[in-house]
Amino acid sequence: MSSFRKRNVQKQIPFTRTSPQTGQVITSSGNPSLDVILGGGLPIGSICLIEEDKFVTYSKVLAKYFMAEGIVSKQTVFLGSLDDSPNYFIVKLPKPLNEDEIEKDKIESQIEAQENPDTTKNGLRIAWRYNDLPMVNSEKTQTQIGHHFNLMEHMDVNMFENADTVTWPDDSLDNEIVVNQDDDDDDEEEVANLYDNDSDATYVMDSSKEMEQENANNTSNSLNPSNTGNPTTDDKNATGSTETSSSLPTPPPPICKAPTKTQLFENSKYLSLLKEVQQLLRDDKFHSGGFLIKKSLCRVCITSLGSPMWYDDNYGNDLLKFLTILRAAVRSSVSVCFITMPMHLVAKYDESLVSKIRNLVDYAIELESFAGSDKETNPAFKEYHGLIHLRKITAINTLSAYMPETTDLAFKLRRKKFVIEKLHLPPELQEDNKDADQKPTLSCGSNISPNVKNSLDF
Repeated sequence: MSSFRKRNVQKQIPFTRTSPQTGQVITSSGNPSLDVILGGGLPIGSICLIEEDKFVTYSKVLAKYFMAEGIVSKQTVFLGSLDDSPNYFIVKLPKPLNEDEIEKDKIESQIEAQENPDTTKNGLRIAWRYNDLPMVNSEKTQTQIGHHFNLMEHMDVNMFENADTVTWPDDSLDNEIVVNQDDDDDDEEEVANLYDNDSDATYVMDSSKEMEQENANNTSNSLNPSNTGNPTTDDKNATGSTETSSSLPTPPPPICKAPTKTQLFENSKYLSLLKEVQQLLRDDKFHSGGFLIKKSLCRVCITSLGSPMWYDDNYGNDLLKFLTILRAAVRSSVSVCFITMPMHLVAKYDESLVSKIRNLVDYAIELESFAGSDKETNPAFKEYHGLIHLRKITAINTLSAYMPETTDLAFKLRRKKFVIEKLHLPPELQEDNKDADQKPTLSCGSNISPNVKNSLDF
């Protein structure tokens, strides 16, 4: 009997593949050039944080890429946002390109590069230290799991009919949050009214006075035993007062405020969003273990988390708690999470929160826009719209994380796509001009033209 056993190979999740660099199961972020920087795509169970630019222009573009990839790949897509309408955001997703349109787009890019060559006087296109580095252009990298999109056109409405999308907050959920907050306020007002109700306080004081009077009468009767056999008028009045006081209802017990339950979040919006995400990821098709026949991928996208719409007195603690629990939920399921945050506003609120937030995510990428800065008019950056800073790259279920060949990255938003490239600075020509002004000196015995006046070194 042979000891050979056929290995049970788990079926690959649609639109995912194993990374040749790290061996992780990855999926596309929606933007091919961003996938190249991440080593092919986002690993399953990871959280990617995009630190928004000041005008929140380019971070939304990457979020649209992420969601459009999920809809085209027929994956479950979750969108949560307080700054934008989720339903309106989904309708504005870019249109996917077919193979013919992709080839046509490549040809147009090549023609555009030939018509606008960035050449200098000495014929160098880029600085010499970047000459041997490959381009980080998605057009030269064949991505098997991602798609290409056209930002100039919106996705067809028919594609949303079969799409599995979940949005937060919807109209009903938003109203429910407001109603719950009003109910809590009403409960607190009722408790306050119990303390502040004058009629109840007067009633309790009156009944206590009557009880004191009754006790005084009983004491006087015990001191005068001769009057016990024949009750007088005063005794009758005392008896009547006693009966009257006994007929009154007993005073209510002292009001004690019930102990409040320990709340996880001071801001109810975090709890509402977290419940929606956890409920979605508990589905069996997103279970990370076992050999499920129908296993799918869930994409969780949260835009402008931590914006002024989320501000409250306990802003920092609630934000860190939310990211901690969210990270555990994403890790234990077949999902990827894409978050955009205005980190420049978070830094103004509390600068220490920036490093804490980055510790709770797997990828932290900062977008620095040139809009409104001195770099916008700098001729060295005339081809680009901003810089990309890789703040954090984490190794998930692997010994070492993938690191790009260079971290000098820049991005530009063309008419149809968002492109990330290596930052190519022009060569410095100032030194060449200084050398040209100086007179050349030649050693003795050199061949000199008689028409050129040069100084000789003896």
